[in-house]
Amino acid sequence: MSATTYGSEDVSATIASRGASLQRPFQVFLISGDFLLILVSYLVAGVVYRQFMGTPADQEVPIGAGLIVGVAFVAIAFFQRVYDSHRLFNGMWQARKVVFVWMMSLAILALIAFLLKSTTSLSRGTTIVFAITGLVSLGAHRAAWRIGLASSLAKGHLIDRRVVLLSLKSLDFTSNRFKDLRKNGFDVVRHFVLNATQDDAALDAEILNIIRQSRTTNAEEFLLAIDWNELPMLQKLSQRLRQVPQPIRLLPDFPIADLVSRPFMPVSGTMAIEIQRPPLSIFERAQKRCLDIGLASIALLMLAPLLIISAVLIKLDSEGSIIFRQSRRGFNGKPFEIWKFRSMSVAENGHTVTQATKQDRRVTRVGRFLRKTSIDELPQLWNVLRGEMSLVGPRPHALAHDNYYDQVISNYVYRHHMKPGLTGWAQVNGFRGETPTIDLMEKRVEYDVWYVSNWSIWLDMRIIIRTAMVMMYQDAY
Repeated sequence: MSATTYGSEDVSATIASRGASLQRPFQVFLISGDFLLILVSYLVAGVVYRQFMGTPADQEVPIGAGLIVGVAFVAIAFFQRVYDSHRLFNGMWQARKVVFVWMMSLAILALIAFLLKSTTSLSRGTTIVFAITGLVSLGAHRAAWRIGLASSLAKGHLIDRRVVLLSLKSLDFTSNRFKDLRKNGFDVVRHFVLNATQDDAALDAEILNIIRQSRTTNAEEFLLAIDWNELPMLQKLSQRLRQVPQPIRLLPDFPIADLVSRPFMPVSGTMAIEIQRPPLSIFERAQKRCLDIGLASIALLMLAPLLIISAVLIKLDSEGSIIFRQSRRGFNGKPFEIWKFRSMSVAENGHTVTQATKQDRRVTRVGRFLRKTSIDELPQLWNVLRGEMSLVGPRPHALAHDNYYDQVISNYVYRHHMKPGLTGWAQVNGFRGETPTIDLMEKRVEYDVWYVSNWSIWLDMRIIIRTAMVMMYQDAY
């Protein structure tokens, strides 16, 4: 066994005492900030709405509703562990939690107003403005947290937990798996590398020695860095570490992390892990469809002049139709006709379709610009409105390509578990345009499968935003 100490015990004790002394006041500061922001947001909403409606500015704005929402928000957020400093770095987790807790708090306000029969005294306009300003304020507050905590935690001023790390081999602390431990509030005070080849008696003695040394560091929990092929050792360690009162957590490698991140459900007295998620629920489909119809409608209205100009240029540049239609497969393999601006001198839609490449002579002059800017894809907004496509999903391929890749890539058909999209997780991660090799297509499929297995409305919104950014510097062909 080898052990690594991160700093002397005196220094560790100093950091621990400093972290412990700062953690509680820091939490109080964050909670107070949220509460005050909610109150200020309600007052501002009342003043803004009264000004808009022409009500005298000096008329008093009742603060009771703001107090109810403020108390409800901080209470629910506290029990949801929103104020744990190590969670403040997870932007998507914070966004989901804040929106959820905010909606719950507003629902509690509505319920109390209904039970007290005071809905008539509650201004609907003020409440609507308050719902928006409050959510924006809470989001800005968290952005400020992340900026401040990034420097504080990096310098070791705020440490959530002092941990002992156990592994069966030396670890690379520059890898993604370990490099952000301290940044996210884990102070690794000792690291022990166990000998996996020793017998049970020697292992027992080694564990007892680790426990004895860990007690001198005032460790608050144990982290086990165990890989997939080391699960038997994990079982042994979990049995022998039961004598310590501290929590013991697994820091898994990717295969374990992927497995334990999936949903669990009870089956016959045991637990079943969801390896493949079912198609989206009715509520999830409604969410995705509302996002598709809303954004696609707005985009068609705003881009109408660009669409008309593009159509005229295509007609003037070369003979042929303005819109190119090609058969593709959608959800559950159902065929549909995808719409695109014609960018080539050919219109292949049979058993053989040749992918466009750089400097492809079949691409017209106007078509080259349309493909470079992805304007040729905009008519697919009509496919989105028709329900054949979604704004976000696996990109559909020609039937000839589908038939080929389905035979050579095992998970290719899994892409049809979701409606195809104008953009997708693969595209915002660099896999756009031509796929001349099987390796590139396999990588694209890997990202598509991950998207299908991990879909959420927040992921769709994230992909849409990233698509807008990617379009600024990455070309398609």
